[in-house]
Amino acid sequence: MTVKSKITELLKQLNDGVIEKEEVIALTLLSAVAGESIFHLGAPGVAKSLIARRLKYAFNDGSSFEYLMNRFSTPDDIFGPISISQLKDNDKYERIVKNYLPTATVVFLDEIWKAGPSIQNALLTVLNEKIYRNGEQEIEIPMKALISASNELPSKGEGLEALWDRFLVRLIVEGVKDNQNFNDMISKSLYSYTDTIDVAHKITDEEYKKWSKAIEEVEIPENVFNVIHVIRNYIDLCNQKEENKVKTIYISDRRWRKIVKLLRTSAFLNDRKSVDLMDCFLIKYCIWSEIDQIQAVSQFVRDAIQKHGYKLNINLKDILDELKEFDVEVKSETSFIKPIETIIPKVYEIQKKKYQRAIIKGHFNYDVDDLIEVELINKATKSKYTEVLRWRMDLGDKDPVWIKISDDKNKIFLSNDGRNGNEYNWECDTISKEKIFSKKPHTAVRKEWDKKLAIILTKTNNLKSQLDYYKKTDLQHIKTNLFVNSSLADVVETNLFTLEKEIEKLEIEANRIKYYYENIEDQTDRKEPKVLQR
Repeated sequence: MTVKSKITELLKQLNDGVIEKEEVIALTLLSAVAGESIFHLGAPGVAKSLIARRLKYAFNDGSSFEYLMNRFSTPDDIFGPISISQLKDNDKYERIVKNYLPTATVVFLDEIWKAGPSIQNALLTVLNEKIYRNGEQEIEIPMKALISASNELPSKGEGLEALWDRFLVRLIVEGVKDNQNFNDMISKSLYSYTDTIDVAHKITDEEYKKWSKAIEEVEIPENVFNVIHVIRNYIDLCNQKEENKVKTIYISDRRWRKIVKLLRTSAFLNDRKSVDLMDCFLIKYCIWSEIDQIQAVSQFVRDAIQKHGYKLNINLKDILDELKEFDVEVKSETSFIKPIETIIPKVYEIQKKKYQRAIIKGHFNYDVDDLIEVELINKATKSKYTEVLRWRMDLGDKDPVWIKISDDKNKIFLSNDGRNGNEYNWECDTISKEKIFSKKPHTAVRKEWDKKLAIILTKTNNLKSQLDYYKKTDLQHIKTNLFVNSSLADVVETNLFTLEKEIEKLEIEANRIKYYYENIEDQTDRKEPKVLQR
């Protein structure tokens, strides 16, 4: 039986008799195997203590200790009463620890923040070192999980920060939401407090120790380190905002180390030898301290995985910049500039209106030139004459004339009666403009360009091979992570498919440049006629 198949069945049996607590139970078991403590935040009556009692059944010969804290609680209530006989007969200050926290496999401390300083200090030692000092001797405690719970977060300024920091995983526990599940919960016999775990699926002390060593061997790939760095950067940027300076997000180096161990544990229990991006989603449960930070840190983790999860050996931007420079080189080598004379009608401006001048000397009854408004010319057609007003330079006034557009752009038809007319020239200006022409590159140049593109396309092929590797190694199992919702696999896949599309765009651009210089028209011997523009 593989580790994953054992944990899969164990989780299934732990959830027997517990409704809508699959995620909480899974993450609580994960924390226990990682040797980390977990905090459950939730209102009374949402099965926080039930989860702790169920968890003890996950361990062979497991025992539990449960206590509801109050402001009158003493170390005796948690660690056991003072042994009167030892104090009297041997002058030793020792506690009777049997059936108390120092001998329990799973510990559940409800309303943890009501513990006094003496209890807090002792708990810190227990959490840090898994050791309890009982008089002159140190007891190595068998505790696999310390689960704390409350319906509130620790109050500020009461010295609870150190204890709060020891709870790596922090979960919100809610009541049953689905109507049918709720009906089952209130009406059926669930046997929630009965040990329904097969002995074969319980975790033995020997397995626990063996797993703990194996977890330390789990590899952390570069892309996981990259995700963590991105999340840290997001947190720094968030803390720099003015509105967040009162409630900054602080993650100690020790805490990051513990987070990585949690990710390693997830990978190991999923039968993997290295952490993957799905494991990284667990980080969101470990980096919030205030309720109003939960949404922000969840988004940090999601964005880091989606946008930076897969770090390629070659930067796509570097290739894009290389292609842009290459494109400039190709266009520079395959083009030249040549001056072209262009004829355009001369425009006169009279009383803020624009006119063009028709040269009609020797054709009309009077020997004068006509100015016709540009706006009216633009409305005229080739099919029939249009009556317009012309500006008579000899009279300084306007009188009617009929115009029709010519096929020759530098000419116009004019008529006195709208029937019989003649074609006349516009008065024009000749201007010189520079125009870009294309030329075929030399064969030797093309060969050099082919080599450059071959190098670039080799790079993109290598990147695609990296993506194929990720697909084969990651996509096969990202939807079967025991501790992360399978719907989040879409975020991981999106990152891969986005990178794939970006690489395809680079290849398309490379091939576009190649097609351009292979098929460019040679215009080196082209003689451009004079052209008219209106």
